[in-house]
Amino acid sequence: MLRNSLLTTLVLAVVFSIANVNRATAQNWPEVTKADWELTDDPANPGASAIILYREVDTDDKNAFTNTFYRIKVLKDEGKKYADVEIPFYKGSSRIQDIRARTLHPNGQTTDFDGTVYEREVVKARGVKYLAKTFTLPDVQTGSIIEYSYTERWDKIEDWVFRSPDAAFIFSQFSPMFAERWMVQDDLFTKRAHFSFKPLPFALGWTWANLQGQGQPASHKGLVEYDATNVPGFKAEDYIPPEESLKGRVEFYYIFKEAPKNAKDTKWYWQDLADKRAKDVEQFIGKDKSFTKAVDFVGEDSDSPEVKLRRIYTRVQQIRNLSYEPEKTEKEEKRQKIAENNSASEVVKHGFGWGNEINEVFVGMARAAGFDAAMVYVAPRNARFFNPSLLDWSQLSAEIVVVHLNGKDRYFDPASKFCPYGLIPWEEDTTTGFRLDKDGAAEVKVPPGASSDTVISRKGTVELNEEGGAKGSFELSFTGQDALERRRANRDRDEAGRRKALEDELKQSSPSGTTVEVGDMTGWDKPDEPLKVRYTVETEGTMQLGVNRLLFPAVPFPGEVKYFFQSASRSLPVYITYPYEELDDLTLALPKSMRVESVPSAKNNQTGFGDYSLSIENHGTSVHILRHFTMQEGLVPAQYYPQLRGFLATVRQADETRLVFRSDSSAHVGGDR
Repeated sequence: MLRNSLLTTLVLAVVFSIANVNRATAQNWPEVTKADWELTDDPANPGASAIILYREVDTDDKNAFTNTFYRIKVLKDEGKKYADVEIPFYKGSSRIQDIRARTLHPNGQTTDFDGTVYEREVVKARGVKYLAKTFTLPDVQTGSIIEYSYTERWDKIEDWVFRSPDAAFIFSQFSPMFAERWMVQDDLFTKRAHFSFKPLPFALGWTWANLQGQGQPASHKGLVEYDATNVPGFKAEDYIPPEESLKGRVEFYYIFKEAPKNAKDTKWYWQDLADKRAKDVEQFIGKDKSFTKAVDFVGEDSDSPEVKLRRIYTRVQQIRNLSYEPEKTEKEEKRQKIAENNSASEVVKHGFGWGNEINEVFVGMARAAGFDAAMVYVAPRNARFFNPSLLDWSQLSAEIVVVHLNGKDRYFDPASKFCPYGLIPWEEDTTTGFRLDKDGAAEVKVPPGASSDTVISRKGTVELNEEGGAKGSFELSFTGQDALERRRANRDRDEAGRRKALEDELKQSSPSGTTVEVGDMTGWDKPDEPLKVRYTVETEGTMQLGVNRLLFPAVPFPGEVKYFFQSASRSLPVYITYPYEELDDLTLALPKSMRVESVPSAKNNQTGFGDYSLSIENHGTSVHILRHFTMQEGLVPAQYYPQLRGFLATVRQADETRLVFRSDSSAHVGGDR
């Protein structure tokens, strides 16, 4: 969470670079060649629906704009979807202007776009959200070529920043001076691409990755250029690491300070900048005594440290968090009397603050109550992975708090809305960070969460009828990351919207023809309590075997099966973002005319990927089912995919193992079989 709009711009600009910033909003469209019209397939991926014939990028940092140009050829009917264009941007950080587009037809005719450009929110994987300008090119058919260009502009940097590297270095800590990022690899095969970058008047460095067979950027007279040809399209797979860390790319950074002569790596940069940031943070937090009165509420001396810290956490979460409010104009801020906070104590006094300010208040209060606490700047892993070779402080775009409690370091993020005590959002753990305190900065590795932190618990009864129909009543409980994810995704919805979102989620994971109805919901706005949902499920029939037998799955109406893989092979790693557990405690009740004939034997499977156990008790006229599934977090290389897939296949197979029921008097009653 960031203190002011400049810092917010910094983080948003980092994520914006996913938008494949390009060039060429020229008055004249580049010429379409005869070879472009004759190209009918993707040479690297035969059968592709479309290819990028040409893509151009031109960024001018001093004049604060990037021009973009795309030329795409539609090869199959499926490729007509590329007529729907999305141009991502971040409101308040940049502006999209001068959109031009047209459709070229094989018969030589051209249809210019003169329709409406819309603005809507786009939600990507792992909670990454952004706005996009959207429009649809006209009359696109197989064989058509579509072209569009646009300009992205942002506020120019003030002249004083250019007076010296020291001034720029200071400014770079609070604003987007990360230079440029070229995402060279697109989802489609790219026949030809040209990139250019006119940087600010400072020394420049760059890194590149996943560009096998391509050249390197060349710098000449203040302009960096790069040409790429025949770049394979990026083939995404289910549950992969952030695409930005996998695609071919070139990333630039400004150099405001030379590396020490004896430096063997880039640790000096991160340490130096973290030490400077630590001074700013400590100055904002202030002395412990400034919070002496503010922590009178923590309790008696006889209360445990855990109890005291939890009270501080609850108090801090009550501060109005400006980071979750719509951006305000200067007049609105004055009307609402939103003053700038110059210290953590002023945050308490005013009753509002930005996310990082709220976390700094937590540090100050914890220290005043006798705890060893500090801020930690971390690199969130939902949009990209930390790259220490890219000297760009904006990678550390999230702030959490570390408190030494009961002999070990614990991590907290009270500024994250709906985040309960003892948990931090999954994207902020298992990553690199820097602890900032009175003694300077120190690199830390934030540990992963435990599977027991995130539990999906389901308890209920399913009643069968003679026709094989079933009706179930359940209570579903979410804790940890699964509760946090749903609360964050639905925070702007009313009760009806939240109910519909849960019903849609449950229907999506239920068998076809199943009716789902959500009833009571509790805990939406209480992060320290489980998010609970009561719901019913009804289906008309199940599989029959013979005249008097019925089959039913061992785990009826299962929830969403995460990380289920159909493909037998894979080229990219599997990314399991956080560990979790599933607990099922179910009773299956039979009609009076039926008895249990057989139930599957108990299952127990323990692997490095996770654990699974299933036990089924036969009570003659009912069945009691206990299921426990644990999935561990981690990055699973592609070579271990068959083992992971095999483990998850055994889980699904066990869940779908059939119970056998009979309706005649000879049914086996009592005892498992």
